[in-house]
Amino acid sequence: MKLLIDGDPIVYRIAYASQQKLSDGSVKADPEPHALHSCKVYVNDIIKETECDSYKIFLTGKDNFRKKVRDDYKGTRKKREKPIHYQAIRDYLVSDFHAQVVDGMEADDALGLQQMPDHSTAIATIDKDLLMVEGLHYNYNTKEWQKVTAKRGTRFFYKQMLTGDRVDNITGIKGIGNKKADKLLDEHKDWDKLIVDMYLDEFDNGFQRAVENSQLLWMLQRDKEMPIDFYEQAKV
Repeated sequence: MKLLIDGDPIVYRIAYASQQKLSDGSVKADPEPHALHSCKVYVNDIIKETECDSYKIFLTGKDNFRKKVRDDYKGTRKKREKPIHYQAIRDYLVSDFHAQVVDGMEADDALGLQQMPDHSTAIATIDKDLLMVEGLHYNYNTKEWQKVTAKRGTRFFYKQMLTGDRVDNITGIKGIGNKKADKLLDEHKDWDKLIVDMYLDEFDNGFQRAVENSQLLWMLQRDKEMPIDFYEQAKV
């Protein structure tokens, strides 16, 4: 089994763990070699725990296409300063673990495109967004495995269309959380119509907003297109 590792959370996790905020508001970081060693131990533990035959680490590069869809994508993150050893850890993953920096998209998309539904690969991440991708998944925070079916992955996408994603600054339907979204999906057979109707009621430019959110939320996947048929909905 080949392990497809999401490197972005690892960079932030190790970098933030390698610094502390002082009483005067300043930030003091551990020596860089200490941070890089922590990164080495963390990645090697993931490889050991999963007993994978091979692995590939992916990092998000520049020119994410989602920024062209809406410029406020992940806008809530702009105010956060990157941790001190952020770049050093990224460079270390590239030089010592041969991580691939992916331009034009996110590391998540690269994971989705490389994932195989026959379980010859497994996605290793803590990002829930990738639960829309069919196949094996490993959460390196909880150390838990799970299998995502094609049906479950599609349902997760529609659920996110209803709830939105606050972390990425994607606004869904007001007042709909996970439980209510599940109930709506259980009650309606035509999920495309459900989504479009609710967006038209929620936003002045509801149809456009639904299209944009679908482009922001959908993780690119091998041999699979985003499931909502907006062309058919536009004819209704």
